Amino acid sequence: MKKIVSLGLCLFLCAGIFSAFAGGGGESGGAKTYEFSLGSAYDKAAPPVIAGYKYAEEVKAATNGAITINVFPNSAIGTEREQFTQVAANELEFTIGGILTIDMYCPEYGFLSAPFLYKDMNHIKNIMTSPLGDAMRKKFLENNTNLIGIVWRGIRNTSSNKAIRTPDDVKGLKIRMTEMPSWVAVWGRDGLGGTTVPIVLGELYGALQNGVVDASEGPYEQLATYKFYEVQKYLVNTNHVMEWCGLYASQKMLDSLPAELSKILDDKAKSVMTEWGSQLCLDKAEDFRQQLLKGGMEEININVPDFTNRLLPVYEKFFSEKKWVSSLSEVQSYAK
Repeated sequence: MKKIVSLGLCLFLCAGIFSAFAGGGGESGGAKTYEFSLGSAYDKAAPPVIAGYKYAEEVKAATNGAITINVFPNSAIGTEREQFTQVAANELEFTIGGILTIDMYCPEYGFLSAPFLYKDMNHIKNIMTSPLGDAMRKKFLENNTNLIGIVWRGIRNTSSNKAIRTPDDVKGLKIRMTEMPSWVAVWGRDGLGGTTVPIVLGELYGALQNGVVDASEGPYEQLATYKFYEVQKYLVNTNHVMEWCGLYASQKMLDSLPAELSKILDDKAKSVMTEWGSQLCLDKAEDFRQQLLKGGMEEININVPDFTNRLLPVYEKFFSEKKWVSSLSEVQSYAK
């Protein structure tokens, strides 16, 4: 998003007509300066967004003020899909978002977000750092979207107004779900027998409150920061997705910068988002879980292998029909 940083007072006043979310280049003391925007659909209290603020601070310090990044959480500049679309069009410089990029740009890598497929977080980390993960990121780049920093956000679980203890308990459940094919297949008619309903995150609280859906899913952080404990009875530890999200940047923006500035953006993405941000997610997970329980939710621990075994035919179908570029045995081989 482009904004002119002016020297003269007149130009400075005129610049006010531009969007507050815009970014661009200007001059300060003879050195070129840049003002960029970083959006996210996540709440401002979510660890990935906290890491985003820290990223902005450290980038500004490391570039001696040459780069200013303004952070806009809580869908302030669009839904998650809209922000990814803006990055792809080089209309937004950065976004912190999740795995919707797979659905948008490379659904053949859908196994990298598949529910109930991974043993633990190390399993998905092994794949994300393998040639399979590298190939997926190249697909993002074809859409001007560079995943410059992965955040290991945590494990996704389920909130519900119906007790879920066995796979059969999901039958007939209306659950808010992204439209990613593997998620719909797993939770829907072909898998556990629920009804999946796509609802943007910012509208989910009302949908749960009004009974449009019975359940939602996400990391403890998402369930807590959106206060779903006010409208949901049960916290079900389904441990169904090993969640990663990331800091995505417009590649055209990166290419337009001097090499030394682009390198700082990349280096800080690794040190702040991947290292510091991932540790923050891990440290805060239990705090968010306790918020949900103190808010009145009843906790249920399921036997995850029961769900995994029920869903094996769904995954065998996805892999056998060549909807995905890997094989079930290859994916399973990364569980070490």
